[in-house]
Amino acid sequence: MPLLGRFARSLLRPAVRPGPAPRGIVSGPPQHPLGTAESVVGLLAMFVTCLGPAAWVLAHLEDYKKRE
Repeated sequence: MPLLGRFARSLLRPAVRPGPAPRGIVSGPPQHPLGTAESVVGLLAMFVTCLGPAAWVLAHLEDYKKRE
């Protein structure tokens, strides 16, 4: 088989062979529900990550306006 034909066939072949499903993935309700403290920590981390930089810029807006 010519080199170009083998190359084209390798592009059409799936890269990963199908196999058994990965273990540890469970559909359904969680086996260990999160507690209130874990939920609060997670939401606080997301809040600080998303809104922290914007709050910093707004708090220092006057400093950014100055030209020195």
